[in-house]
Amino acid sequence: MGSKPSFRSWRYAGGEIIPLRGGISLADRGFRYGQHVFESIAVRRGMPLLVTEHLNLLSASAVRHGIPCSRKLSGTVRRFLTTTKLSDGMTRVYLTAGEGSPGARVRHPKCYLSWEATCFPTPYDLENGMALHVLTSPFSGSAWGEKSGNYMQHVRALETARSEGGDEGIVLDDEGRVLSCSMGNLIVWLPASKTGGAPLPCTPSTSCGPRAGAVLGWARSYLPIRECELRRSDLRRAVALAVTNSRLGVMPVASLDGRRLSTPSLALSLARDYLLRHGLLGSA
Repeated sequence: MGSKPSFRSWRYAGGEIIPLRGGISLADRGFRYGQHVFESIAVRRGMPLLVTEHLNLLSASAVRHGIPCSRKLSGTVRRFLTTTKLSDGMTRVYLTAGEGSPGARVRHPKCYLSWEATCFPTPYDLENGMALHVLTSPFSGSAWGEKSGNYMQHVRALETARSEGGDEGIVLDDEGRVLSCSMGNLIVWLPASKTGGAPLPCTPSTSCGPRAGAVLGWARSYLPIRECELRRSDLRRAVALAVTNSRLGVMPVASLDGRRLSTPSLALSLARDYLLRHGLLGSA
């Protein structure tokens, strides 16, 4: 018997999703100029998570980049994702500008999908948490966190964090404000202003540049997470941290720049609630 496939791919064609044959045209502006947007969707126990939320984010990104994303296309992708039997892994939906010259109006966008087998965090991983490192080099520019073809800054941020002993890196802008992690959003629990009060969950303000992710959106519907401007000094005061993205779900943080956090149970509780909400508790 042959081994199970670890990667599959498809394309949108006239109202249906069909297997991708022959690859993506090198004339596609998504390849040539990075002119595409994408979303990553976890498939757990054969079920794609937060499909509607991800496709809404994809559509919003497409609007910002001038790439048409019709209701017909979104509906076709949604039906495909929710009816196609896939093993546990990550599905990615790419919407490209299609062929054309630089700066030309996008009239015929292309849509591609991929699935690849992926390892998700185990209960042991959640209990132990991850190590975060605050990057010293700031990000300069706009649209940090936008899932587009220009993702090299995110990759470099992750590589830098790992080279300096962290599992993930926290990115600051050139004014010292917290943006997010290199590959995910960030939740920060700060001490209460009143003695005896519960720690306050916060996340960096989207006005600084980062874009809200689907998992962070779920967390904000579950907890009263306040969006605010955060700086390095706030990170030093944090009693708990969590990284959110589609693959990790909600990942508790054990340490920041080598400092053990005092109340990691806050993040662990949210991580377990996320799994429970999606019928995954005990399978992470």
